[in-house]
Amino acid sequence: MSQIVQAVTKQPVSSMLCGKPIGGETVDQTIKGLYQQHVYIEFETVTIDSDVLDCEFTVPFDNNTEANEAEIILYNLSYNTTNQIREGGAVTIKAGYGDDIGVIFSGTVSKKEIRNEDADRILTLAVTDSAGRTGWEVDVPYCEGNTAQGILYDLCARLNFPIVSFAPIRDYVFEREVHVEGSLMDAIEKYAGICGVSAYVCKGCVYIQPLSYSNAETYSLSAETGLLSTDEYEKEEKNGEFEDTIRGWKLKALLNHRVQTGTRVELNSPNASGVYFVQEGEHSYDGDSMITELLVVER
Repeated sequence: MSQIVQAVTKQPVSSMLCGKPIGGETVDQTIKGLYQQHVYIEFETVTIDSDVLDCEFTVPFDNNTEANEAEIILYNLSYNTTNQIREGGAVTIKAGYGDDIGVIFSGTVSKKEIRNEDADRILTLAVTDSAGRTGWEVDVPYCEGNTAQGILYDLCARLNFPIVSFAPIRDYVFEREVHVEGSLMDAIEKYAGICGVSAYVCKGCVYIQPLSYSNAETYSLSAETGLLSTDEYEKEEKNGEFEDTIRGWKLKALLNHRVQTGTRVELNSPNASGVYFVQEGEHSYDGDSMITELLVVER
């Protein structure tokens, strides 16, 4: 039976939005902000609650088919609880504010490490998400006359996930035999670039399309909705015979569990405004602040 681990209640965390209470003021816990932030880390038989135990996490996400590896740090668990968290076991991270809690990671524990530091007993977990593959190798020859689109589709089919969207925006015909050898995920990323699209796995399905084709939710982002900083981004990429310029913004905001690859961002700030799409990012929690960092691009 699943259990919620109980421990000595932590001291309240002051809010970056509202400031630390002074002079014995009563904190209004109904304020929507960091005072109501909450994290649940669910294992097979144990649930860690951030209200009663110190925990941290770093959860990356991106626009390729490689399985992402997140990190979870748990402090001062009992030996019994520690033993119930096993390598190969399932793990889900949920985070948010007040009643607005959502899943930001689902996968398995791939590595477990325990160390003592000063008075703390620290459990560090490497966890691998279930929405991707890792360590897959291919050795496939394609005869002359094959197209980049045909090769990309064949490679993605080897992931054994349903392909629910295949919408390349360009193609290239290879006049000589092509030999694809090595990492399957690297090969998919290469041929997706040639076809001018992203290829990624979301909720167990493969999407081969521009990020702007995604049906993910729209996220209005401004200082009023949690935007903390903006930094202009531009990168030149060579994809086969094509040269692309990727333009967008690196953003830092309060954590939003709904943000994922392909999320449409309506950005409004003194430095930047317009519609962009999430290419990659990272959700994190350091025990005090919950942050989402994003790279948003024009398409």
